[in-house]
Amino acid sequence: MRVSTVCSVLLSALASFATAAQPERTVDIFAWPLSAAKPQALTKIAYNSTTATVKTYKTPLIPADEQIVRIGFFHPDSSTSWNGIATSASNLAPEKDKTLQILLNTDGVIYHVGLAAFESAVASRGGAKGDGLKVEVVPMRSGPVVHMNKPVVLDAEGKLADKEPEKTFLQKYWWAIGIFLVLQLVMAGSKE
Repeated sequence: MRVSTVCSVLLSALASFATAAQPERTVDIFAWPLSAAKPQALTKIAYNSTTATVKTYKTPLIPADEQIVRIGFFHPDSSTSWNGIATSASNLAPEKDKTLQILLNTDGVIYHVGLAAFESAVASRGGAKGDGLKVEVVPMRSGPVVHMNKPVVLDAEGKLADKEPEKTFLQKYWWAIGIFLVLQLVMAGSKE
């Protein structure tokens, strides 16, 4: 075997071992219609920093006249602190494919959820209806970095200095045109 093949096999084994060694956490996600007094269990999800699996899923019972449903979870350290989103009740219909997004902070702890729903391709062709739920883990990414402490250049009057006006083509390339003309004169003189 080549050294590069052996290294890649060892690195992939090490990466899979590191993923397997991560602690698996669980979270209960609830569906809470606006008219309901309390939420109902929607799903139980087991996750780590890279993957998530649906342990249980139950299609919520939503009244027919309900238009908005809250999807969210109670924070593990507090049974009263709720975090979630509001979505259309039609997004939880059995004929729609649903993807629940679990947003994790840098410690791998859930801090928000998201829901994407779209018409099932199988159901639109007359096949079986998809009442399942997929889960996607979205780790926190660093945003753009602000560059602070750039010096502000002021003119003599204390105003922001204007940018230097852009040069014309002749102002930029006069020297190249001059060399071209001299070469043309020299080449014309050598033919005689």
